[in-house]
Parts: sequence; structure tokens; C-alpha cells
Amino acid sequence: MSLLFLAVLAASAAQAQSPSQAQSLAPLPSNPSAIRLDPPIAPPANAVAAATPITALSSSSRAREHPGMQYLLMKTVVAQSIGVLKTRALPVEAGGYNLLKYCWTPANVLGDWGESAGLTGEMVVRALETLSWSRDLARAGYAEAPVAEAIGRYEAALVAANFAEATHVRALDALRAELESLQMRTPGSSEIVVRARCNQQPSSFALNVATAPEGGRPRFIPYVLHQFCLAQQIDPADAVRCDYWKSAKAEAPMSFAGETVYSVTWPENVVTTGRFNPDEQRSTGTVTLRQRPQKK
Repeated sequence: MSLLFLAVLAASAAQAQSPSQAQSLAPLPSNPSAIRLDPPIAPPANAVAAATPITALSSSSRAREHPGMQYLLMKTVVAQSIGVLKTRALPVEAGGYNLLKYCWTPANVLGDWGESAGLTGEMVVRALETLSWSRDLARAGYAEAPVAEAIGRYEAALVAANFAEATHVRALDALRAELESLQMRTPGSSEIVVRARCNQQPSSFALNVATAPEGGRPRFIPYVLHQFCLAQQIDPADAVRCDYWKSAKAEAPMSFAGETVYSVTWPENVVTTGRFNPDEQRSTGTVTLRQRPQKK
């Protein structure tokens, strides 16, 4: 893991250098929730080792201050919290392996949090993207080590430019060129293509929110961002420092793209917490958060 840290820190330092001088970020392996109350949400493995020293900075501010190290931390979190679900392999198409096949955007991965999460949301998307590439290209006949190096250079370029879209386009072109060169030296491997196939409009993940009984005040945070705060050694319940919480919209639906943590404050100041999978609520169009009976 120490080598990975050195690579990320070098990429961060490369912000003051040219992108070509940035060091590679090696991809991490992926490994792996009806509504649940008080789930056993544990920090990701290596969180203590990987987190920066505890300061008063909010989660998003810390990501902006140290993008290289924070991206590495995010990649660990994504691999452990949503990577298995979101990066289920799609078959390699007859025309070759399409680097744009999964159509991930911050809005499609985080719903209502896609825009407000800012740099952190971009980190989530790129972590999903690179984890899936590492897995898929191995299945498409490519050797693991040179693919890891090529993806690492792609990631380092993004980190050095704070994940700017213009840099993303250039880095993707460079990655394609590297993989095409590798494909020519790898008999039996799939051709590499970059073929835009996605609707630019975000998917609709809207759900109404209700509480039972009425009068509860719910707030929400995507599970992956909750886990990111934990990995940063920030209390996820602290809405000031873990600054991704959103309150339910009055008389309006919210867009939930994936596993979501919630907290409901009831009129008597009792708090109910838990998490839910919004896909399990889409048939009714409403997620209903219920107050837990008080223990006697």
C-alpha cells in the first residue's frame, strides 16, 4: 500500500508540473444492502492508514486540498461499498471493448448529489470507471500489469488537473492510444474503441419521501459518501464536516441513485437512522421511513 501512497502523492505534486511528469496511480482490487435501522456501517479497511490527519476541514474541503491521497482513499471506499454492484461486467461487444460502455456520470451514480458533491463526485465516477476497466480488460485478453500502468497514468493526469473535463478527454485519448499499442502486441485481445453511446440526460431516480408517523424530518446521504467520511476519520453524522447531507425536499421527490443512509428526527427529538436501497422502492415510487418503537 505504501507504494500506492507514493504514487498518489506524486500525482498531487504534479499539479505544479506538466501532466506527463505525473506518476501512475495503480488501480485497487474491488470486493464487496428494504430499509434497515441502525445498520452496522464500518469504516473501509485501511481507512485509518489512508486518511489524512484529523483537522477541522470538511470532507469536500479535504478532497480539494489533497486530491491525490483522497482519490486513492475514495477508490478503496468505492471498491468496498458499491464497486461490486455498479461494476457488474457487461459482455465485450463484437466491435471491440468500448471504454465508454457504462455511461457513468455524477448524476447517474449519485442522483441529487451529482452536482453538489463536486470534486468528490467526480472521484466516485472515476473510481468506478477504472475498477471496471481493470476487470474487463483482463477478461478481454490483456495482461494485468501493463493495463494497470496505463490506467495509472490516466488517473494521475486527472488528479493533477483536479479532474477537469478537458483533461479527462485528453487522458482518455492517451489511454486509448496506449491500449491500442498494447493490443497490437497481445494476440487474441479485443480491439479498443471509444464510442459514445449514452444519453447525456441523467437517468430518472426520483422517489417521494414519507415518514410514518408524519412530522419526521428526514435527511439523506449516499452510502458511498457516508463511507468516504468514515474513511477520512470524520463522523458521518456531523453534517458540517461530512458535508454531503441533504434534507428531504418539501412536497417534491428526490433523486436517489444508489444505497442511501438516512436520519429522521421526530417531533419529540427522537432520531431514527438506517439505510435503504432505492431500487427496492421504485415499484411504489415512495420511500417511507418509519419511527422505531421506543425501548422500555
